Amino acid sequence: MFTPGYPPASTSPGYECTFLWRIENYSYCWHKNGEKLVSPEFTIDGLDDTVWTLSLFPRGCSKDSIGNISLFLNRTKDEDGPSLFSVRYELSILAANGLSTRFDGNNRFLNGSWSGCFSLLQREEALVRRRADYLPQDTLTVRCKMWWGAPKVEVVNEIAARTRIGVEEVSYVHYTERFPEMIPDDKNPIKIRSATKNRRVLKSCLYYTSDAGVDTVMMEIVPYEQNHVLVKRNIFILEESGEKTDCGGADNLLDDTRKDIQDLPLSLTMEAMLLASKKGWFVGELCLQCECVLTTGLEFSKIERSVYTKPLEAAKERGDNAQTKEVYNVQQKLSACHSATDDLKAIFDNQRFTDVEFKTKTRSFPAHQLWLCARSPVFKIMLTSDMSEKNSNVIPIDDLEDGTVEQLLLFLYTDQLEDLCWDSAMKLYYAADKYQIERLRVVCSSFFVDNITISCACELLIMADTHCDSDLKEAVQDFILRHEEQIFGSEDWEKLAEENPQLASKTMLMKYQKKSTVS
Repeated sequence: MFTPGYPPASTSPGYECTFLWRIENYSYCWHKNGEKLVSPEFTIDGLDDTVWTLSLFPRGCSKDSIGNISLFLNRTKDEDGPSLFSVRYELSILAANGLSTRFDGNNRFLNGSWSGCFSLLQREEALVRRRADYLPQDTLTVRCKMWWGAPKVEVVNEIAARTRIGVEEVSYVHYTERFPEMIPDDKNPIKIRSATKNRRVLKSCLYYTSDAGVDTVMMEIVPYEQNHVLVKRNIFILEESGEKTDCGGADNLLDDTRKDIQDLPLSLTMEAMLLASKKGWFVGELCLQCECVLTTGLEFSKIERSVYTKPLEAAKERGDNAQTKEVYNVQQKLSACHSATDDLKAIFDNQRFTDVEFKTKTRSFPAHQLWLCARSPVFKIMLTSDMSEKNSNVIPIDDLEDGTVEQLLLFLYTDQLEDLCWDSAMKLYYAADKYQIERLRVVCSSFFVDNITISCACELLIMADTHCDSDLKEAVQDFILRHEEQIFGSEDWEKLAEENPQLASKTMLMKYQKKSTVS
C-alpha cells in the first residue's frame, strides 16, 4: 500500500485523485470468467484512512458479462476509515489514440464494498479489432478518477501503478523410443526444466487412446506450478531428413471462457504416424518438437510514482499545454503523415523489392517473403523449411482464382477487404483456413453471421462443419433453429440430410436439448 502526503488544509477542501494502472503482457491474462486481477492498494490522507483498489476481470465478472472486460472500484475491508465514504468516480480504459471507454459512478462505499461496470469493453475490441489502440506493446492502461469533499477542487493527487503478467516460453524435444510398440494410455511422462531457471516447468506425456477401434494420439503438457497456465502450444514431428511436420497447435489467449489446452489430440492419427514410420520419417524413436508459452502469475505489482499538485498551478500548466497543443496542431500533422498501413499498401501496389511469387493457373502475383512469414504460419513453414517453395521462391496456388489471390494479398498487407460479397467471402474463408490466417477467417465468419439468410444457411452449415469451425457452426445452427419451419422443409435441408445425416440430426437434436434446458 502507498500513501503520498501533502500539507494539511485548515478547512475541508475538495479532492481529486487520479490512479493510473498499467498492466503489461495483458493478452496473457490467465483469468477465467469470474476471476479478477487486483491493482496495488492506494490511499491519500484526504481519504480519511480509507484504502482502495481496482479489480479488473479480463474475461468478465459473471456469466452475463462473458466476452467483456469488467472493472470495479473497491474499498478494502480491513482499514480504519469511516463506515461510509461517498465518492464520485470515473473508470476508463485508455486507448493510444486518446479515445477511451468510460464509466461514471457516484456511490457511498461501506468497508469491503465495490462499484463499477460489468461490461466496460468488449474483449474482441481490445484484443483483436483495436489491439493497436488498446494494447500498445501489449500493455493495457486503466484509469480511475475520484472526487470527494467540497465541489471546488483544491487538492490534486496522481498515482501511477504497474502490474506485469509473467510469461515464459519453453521449447523442447520430446523423444519416444519404440513408438510403434506403445500400448494404449501408457503416458510415461518426461520432466522438462526451464532453460533460464533451475527448476522443472512442465510434465510432457505422449500416449494414445483406443476407443471403438479408433486410435488417437494425445499430447499432454502440464505445468508443474499450480499458478502456471499453458496458454499456447505447437507440436511438430522432427523427421530423419531434418524437415518438420506440423502436428497441430492451440492457444486460448482469445477465448472468452479459456479452454483447457493441456491434453489434446495431435492432428495425425496413430495409423498415419505408424505409416510415416514405415516411410522413414523416423525410425523407432519419435522426436517431437514442442513449443509452449506459459503464464507464470504476477511478475510484480507495485506503485511507481505519485504527484501532488496545487490545483491553481495544475490548471495553469494544463492551460499552457492546451495553448501549446493548439499552436502545434498535432492532429493536422498526423493526418498529413502516412500510416504504417498506408506504407504497406504502397509497397503492395508498387511491387518493389519482391522476392517470392504466388502462381495461379493464369497469373503470377509478386510478394515479400518477410511479410508472408509474419502473417501466416503456413507460409512461414513453406519459405523457411527445406520445401520446394523455399528453393524456387514460388508458391503454387492452383485452387484459388486470381481475384481471390488479389484480395488475399490485399488483406495480408493492409488488414482490409474491398467489395466483399458472399461468394468472395466463401473463397477467402477457404484460403484463410488453409493458410491459417486467423484474422481473415474471423473477418469472413463475421461477414457470414451478419449476412446469413434462409437460402444460404445449409451451405454455410456444411462449410463450417467441414472446416471444424465450432463457433461459426454454432451460430449457423442457432439461426437454423430460429427459422426451422422454412429451413427444415426446404430442398436444401433435404439434400443436406441425405448427404450428411449426422450433421442434420445433431442440428435438429439441439432444438430439443434447448427445450429441455429451458424447462
